[in-house]
Amino acid sequence: MLRRITLIAAASLATLILSGCNDEYYNDGGYSGGSGYYPPAHDYDAPRRDLIENCKGKIREKVRKRLGYKAKIEWGKYDMYNSSRYETTINGKGKARNNGRKHKLIYSCKMNRKDAWVRSARIELDNDGYAGDGNWNQKAVRACKDRIRYQAKRNIHRQFSLDFTRQHVNTPAKRRRHVTGEAIVRTKQGNGRISYDCKLHVNPLRMDSAGYRWLKPLPNTNGGSGSYQPGIGNRDAKHRCQKNLKNRLKLFGYRKIQFPNTSVRDLGNNRKQVDINVRARTEDGGSVREHYRCRINSRNGRVLDMSKIR
Repeated sequence: MLRRITLIAAASLATLILSGCNDEYYNDGGYSGGSGYYPPAHDYDAPRRDLIENCKGKIREKVRKRLGYKAKIEWGKYDMYNSSRYETTINGKGKARNNGRKHKLIYSCKMNRKDAWVRSARIELDNDGYAGDGNWNQKAVRACKDRIRYQAKRNIHRQFSLDFTRQHVNTPAKRRRHVTGEAIVRTKQGNGRISYDCKLHVNPLRMDSAGYRWLKPLPNTNGGSGSYQPGIGNRDAKHRCQKNLKNRLKLFGYRKIQFPNTSVRDLGNNRKQVDINVRARTEDGGSVREHYRCRINSRNGRVLDMSKIR
């Protein structure tokens, strides 16, 4: 009897050892994942279909972010295997299409084996808008013009239109674009001319800096011989100085801050002086009346100096 029990136990142990040596991993006819250790599958693993679909969803999201929302993917062969105890790796190839352009796609997903969540994903696309591809150049020019229009709208306080007469795109690095050009500023009182300059990153598109300068200023609005100087107006200068002063006074415990009288004077050289009368309450309930002087850059709106006069 004892001998029979011993034989049964030995057979069970042998079966357990052999089953533990069976390395199972997914492979759907794609290229091989190479040699190495492939941990076995477990009963708690997510369904293979869920792993694949979630990976494809993440890759589709990345491709559309790179190429555009209407990009389509032709899925090719892939290789799927358990790369660690809790992780499945999916490597695949395919093609991505958008606006008549075809791109070779290589992708990889690291998946959580238990719940099929995508831990990480990466894609590689050839011919997708680096140096030599005009698609990103066009996007950079369009973004630059939009930013220059926005800046001009903030600085030119009258009705106008912009006529971009030329532009040039330079590629100082693989994912960088430098856009320069000129534009005519048209108003009822007459025309002016600006040159503009934008520096951008592409893939994805990001504006690093943008600005313009006057080659030919606009004529004065009152019909005189003077020239129009772009920048913030008196009302904007008054508002910015008051806001700056209010924030400072709050730090000293002032409350119920009011500005009963404020005057603005143009100092020239892109500077304005704003004199501000202040009426406020202190922390102990007392009232104060003070006078401050603010100097501000009238071109970019930066407060240069704030001082108490009396």
